[in-house]
Amino acid sequence: MAGLNWRWMRGRGAVPVSFFVCSVLALVITLIGKTQAPLIDGARARLSDAASPALTGLRVPLVAFERWTTGIPTLFAVYQDNIKLREENAELRKWQNVALSLEDRMRRYEQLLNAAPGREIKPVTARVIGESNRPFVSTMILNAGAKDGVRKGQAVVDDRGLIGRIYLTGARTSWVILLTDLNSRIPVVVEPSHRRAILAGNNTAMPELELDVGDGKIGAGARVLTTGDGGLLPPDLPIGTVMEGSGAYQVSLFAGADASDYVQVLDYGEAVNLPVASAADVVPAAVDEALPESPAEKREAKRDSGPQHASLSEDVPEAADGEDR
Repeated sequence: MAGLNWRWMRGRGAVPVSFFVCSVLALVITLIGKTQAPLIDGARARLSDAASPALTGLRVPLVAFERWTTGIPTLFAVYQDNIKLREENAELRKWQNVALSLEDRMRRYEQLLNAAPGREIKPVTARVIGESNRPFVSTMILNAGAKDGVRKGQAVVDDRGLIGRIYLTGARTSWVILLTDLNSRIPVVVEPSHRRAILAGNNTAMPELELDVGDGKIGAGARVLTTGDGGLLPPDLPIGTVMEGSGAYQVSLFAGADASDYVQVLDYGEAVNLPVASAADVVPAAVDEALPESPAEKREAKRDSGPQHASLSEDVPEAADGEDR
């Protein structure tokens, strides 16, 4: 009898009954989840807390196995990478020694020549918080403004080189016009020929060089630096290298706005403006030089010259009186 009941349970009606029961349970759980969300969330939290040790224990070997399998391709390249890194470190140490020796020599030369010290540069570190295509094609927005010492015209750099300059400042934010923008034009110098030029943006990744009337030769790979003309941008800031194009020289920039998260705004100081003499300062001096001395002024000058000219000083008034009469 029991065998018959067991076979009846495995009959055709078993599948519809099980499906019906599961559907009802799913519907009840869904309704409870909609109407009693805190209850379901609490149950879910208690379940995850209870299963946390087991899940952590299972995850440790899985993570270790995943790291081991993903690290297999790099194991074969580690030796070659170490060799390259050692060579680069040795080359960098050599150039570091050269740079330190040249810096010390330059310092001694400046002391011997009694050269004026360079203007102090105070950087302000800011974070890039946004980008905009107004009012220019592409601009950066920084989280530092006038209250942080940021002013219009200051240079914006990262660890690679110059990015742009400040064109608008708010109390806590500032906007940067990039070197690639069509409205950007800054004076630069090309090394090693020391050829002066203007770096003009063209809304592409590589701005163009507008050369002056010099005769220095420019070739591919030449470094482009700022000149410091105008007193706002510091001199010798790295910008990029020259790339020869079709009839024009383009510059491959070292720094790009798309890869910059933190930048520095360089407070190089205000532009040097020479004082302009006003008309009130110029006219009296010119009039004094043009007018001849009056007889009274001549008598005062003779009288102040001393007793050795007493006879002359006595003759001058008579001549002057005679002239007046």
